[in-house]
Amino acid sequence: MNKILKNFLTENLTFKLISIALALFLWFFVTFRGQTDTVIDVPLEFKNTPSEMEILKQSAKKITLAISARERILKELARNNIRVVVDLSNVKIGENSIAITKSSVKIPRGIEILRIDPSQIKIYMDQKSHKVVPVRVVLLGNPAKGFSIVSVTSNPANLKIEGAKKELDRIRAIKTEPVDIEGLNEDLRVQVKIDPEGRIFRTEKDIVEVNVKVKRK
Repeated sequence: MNKILKNFLTENLTFKLISIALALFLWFFVTFRGQTDTVIDVPLEFKNTPSEMEILKQSAKKITLAISARERILKELARNNIRVVVDLSNVKIGENSIAITKSSVKIPRGIEILRIDPSQIKIYMDQKSHKVVPVRVVLLGNPAKGFSIVSVTSNPANLKIEGAKKELDRIRAIKTEPVDIEGLNEDLRVQVKIDPEGRIFRTEKDIVEVNVKVKRK
């Protein structure tokens, strides 16, 4: 019995090794055929932010993912099918270092994550605050010759804003986008967007009504 088994294992050994190698090659080819690597940028999302806190700033606003999948899957992949979600339930006021791991990435089946960059971000938390500030109308140009401006008002005249306390402490007024009054020879009423000037806050209104009254000199 042992002799028969020995003969079975040793006879045509080269042929058997070639067969095994061929089988492994075919398995690898079928499994990875059409496999493609690509890189995408995904915006960061946050969940479970403590109700009394606001994000003051963050070291990154998007995460770069190197992924691999079959070409068919990647062609059908929409950017909104991949999300990077960060849980803020355990953050504190000040600086927080948070790891971005594969568990942070919500991704369809069949896609492998090869690399996450950056793999760690810093989130700076602050107290949530609110305040009321005046609206400052910005005018561009000059009225027609022989006319002068009587008054410039906005409705509403003040806006309530919300956000991180340190950010709001820097805000004394909210400007409007420029209102063109070049050559104006009659009263003007116009809807104008506010200009956040790169500052981060929330407000119920992002458009105000501006009234410019003029008269002959």
